[in-house]
Amino acid sequence: MVLRPTRVDGHADVPRRPPMPGPVLATVAVFTLLALLFTLATAHRLVADDGSLGAALFFATMAVTCAFVTFGLFGRRPWARWPACALAGLLAVASLGLFGAITLFGVGLLAWVLWALNTRAARHWLTGRRRSW
Repeated sequence: MVLRPTRVDGHADVPRRPPMPGPVLATVAVFTLLALLFTLATAHRLVADDGSLGAALFFATMAVTCAFVTFGLFGRRPWARWPACALAGLLAVASLGLFGAITLFGVGLLAWVLWALNTRAARHWLTGRRRSW
């Protein structure tokens, strides 16, 4: 007989979801922050006197895309790492023309996403398989 501690919420028979791995949690936090920043940039471009509608549309698209990646990863969707890699690659390529701190951020984000979402724990967590090690 296996002794398990009783759950506080009264659902002792229902198995818990495994916790989100740390690298995936950090990736979700980064994309959430990016979605908020792009939303603020959209609002700024719409309110500013010299703001262009094209820039506001670009920032709004990026905000929605970052939110899509965030909800996909947080919702534990098996396909969620592919849009995350594509968006990080897009941000890295877009930042290459600026050559500065933003380039380091874009390339660093791409490297982080590729590493974080391809670790064994992240792959198993996103696909729903149980760990056997």
